[in-house]
Amino acid sequence: MTVTEEIQALREGIDGLDRELLELLNRRMDYARRIGEIKARHGIDPFDPAREEAICRCLTARNRGPLSDESVRAIYREILAASRILQQPLGVAFLGPEWTYSHLAAISLFGHNARYVPHRTLIDVFDALNKNLAHIALVPVENSLEGGIAQTMDLLYERPVVIVRECYLEIAHCLAGRGGEVAAVKRIYGHPHALAQCRRWVFENLRHAELHESASTAQAAQHAAKDPEGAAICSLQAACHHGLKILAERVEDHSGNTTRFFALGHRKNAPTGHDKTSILFAVPDKPGALYTALEPFARWQLNMTRIESRPNRLMPWQYLFFSDFEGHRDDPQIEDSLQALSERTSFLKILGSYPRSDPMKPIRFDFEKVRFGGEN
Repeated sequence: MTVTEEIQALREGIDGLDRELLELLNRRMDYARRIGEIKARHGIDPFDPAREEAICRCLTARNRGPLSDESVRAIYREILAASRILQQPLGVAFLGPEWTYSHLAAISLFGHNARYVPHRTLIDVFDALNKNLAHIALVPVENSLEGGIAQTMDLLYERPVVIVRECYLEIAHCLAGRGGEVAAVKRIYGHPHALAQCRRWVFENLRHAELHESASTAQAAQHAAKDPEGAAICSLQAACHHGLKILAERVEDHSGNTTRFFALGHRKNAPTGHDKTSILFAVPDKPGALYTALEPFARWQLNMTRIESRPNRLMPWQYLFFSDFEGHRDDPQIEDSLQALSERTSFLKILGSYPRSDPMKPIRFDFEKVRFGGEN
């Protein structure tokens, strides 16, 4: 058998499997459609994060390769997105324009088939959810280098929303422009956080360039597309979308730069067995108040993964504490801990319980795949 004949035989095997997969996928979509009809009759939210996470966890647990667990999740992200379209297209509000890191994070959670609606400000993103103009709002909450996103934290306090998902996205900046050389760049456009995250690289390579702040990394790419002597610090996807040349890759000063995002909705999640809960609270102004408030968590040996203070904008010189801990609000020990916490605080808001993601395994959009069309 020649090489050509051997390859052709294998391709025929693949073609047969593809036909079987197509038949199975359509059967799966028929089940999804019927479930959607039942949900519509009874007013049930078509988006069920706990169910989707349970599907992915079950499949990755059974996966024997050679397909990686990450690939299994990526494939099923699109299958689940296609299922949602048959039930009701999922509307996702995010901080725009398109191809910001918020947009990329949303795609990583909900696939390419959701209905994505960009908004100019975080307030607009929250308002789109609260006015029922979107099913989900996707917002950045903290960065591994810059800390908490102040406006997001304020809006989580002020607005009636529920956290339903989280994800961690690797922030990989590039310098992109219309010209062909780094040395020719006279103006750099970037979001303030992006400029700060690339400060050392810019100083070492483009200290002569003027810095211009933009509302987002995608908007920075828009500005650079109109300026023959300008360049943007942005994602590779934003650069490609606006027809810019990549002048330098990975210009961030520190590797491992990661941003955490929340997907917000209105309805509580069911437990998945692998959850995280976020709360915010305030304590009375007296000695030992914070220690006393957190004592139930130590007693029940709950793993608190984050605590951060933030000034209360509505009450001067009062502070709010944002905290995350492992487990679901409906778990008996956590119910008891939250009840005890409510009795020791002056304010308590449970922001939501949701499937837990691993901050040490952020979603990555590979440079080579994007450049040559491997990422859509």
